[in-house]
Amino acid sequence: AADRLPSRASIDPLDLGADLLPYIALVDVTHGGTRFRFRLVGSGLIAHAGLDLSGSYIDDLNPNRDYVEYINDLYRLARDNGLPVYSETRYRAGSGRVGLTRRLLCPLADDGATIDRFVAAQVFETDQSSGDAPTYTHAASFMPGLARAVADAD
Repeated sequence: AADRLPSRASIDPLDLGADLLPYIALVDVTHGGTRFRFRLVGSGLIAHAGLDLSGSYIDDLNPNRDYVEYINDLYRLARDNGLPVYSETRYRAGSGRVGLTRRLLCPLADDGATIDRFVAAQVFETDQSSGDAPTYTHAASFMPGLARAVADAD
């Protein structure tokens, strides 16, 4: 239904709180809805990615093309359904250390209907073993878990 999605202006970063704000990103929908670019990225996401993602397209960031497609598919799922998408992904560093990331992608539409960006929240858990900590951007491998659009009734 038209006029049901919030706009970017309806999101006040201060309302998100100091604990969550470092794990927030604004992601633009570009190229007619086919590519997704990080506009702003919180410091916690930068630390876990191992680089500042701001200004980068999702499909340019990761050498693991399967992971790129997985992430792009999550954004497409949210775009196509006009609903937030929740997902969980396990990932592994070359050293064998394992991480778990949980993300929530929330579509935004300045006109209330046409999704033009997302506000995304992403948090992380990393095991306590030794070796290089995995970064979700350059993980040696990943294993998708739960991924689904979330409706009001959920």
